[in-house]
Amino acid sequence: MSARLRDLYETVCQDEGRPLGEFIDRLLGGEWGGFPKDDVLELLRELEARVLSNIQIKATEGPWYAQAADAVAERTQEEFAELAARVERASGGG
Repeated sequence: MSARLRDLYETVCQDEGRPLGEFIDRLLGGEWGGFPKDDVLELLRELEARVLSNIQIKATEGPWYAQAADAVAERTQEEFAELAARVERASGGG
């Protein structure tokens, strides 16, 4: 994945606090030029893995978190699947 794509994500989502879905929409709209579909999907996979890991860590912090972990993880996986599907559709992949 390109360092430029990672830097854009960090600037827009982490520094500016914009939602990931908005970032993907802007990215697919060509706001920052083109990026290979595989790079965008790789970024999404890395982010999903990081979020799911954080959910599991949080689950160890108490019973309420542990009870909610599976539902939150499932919702997270669905959200990332939808983002990946948007990337695929934008590239003509379905």
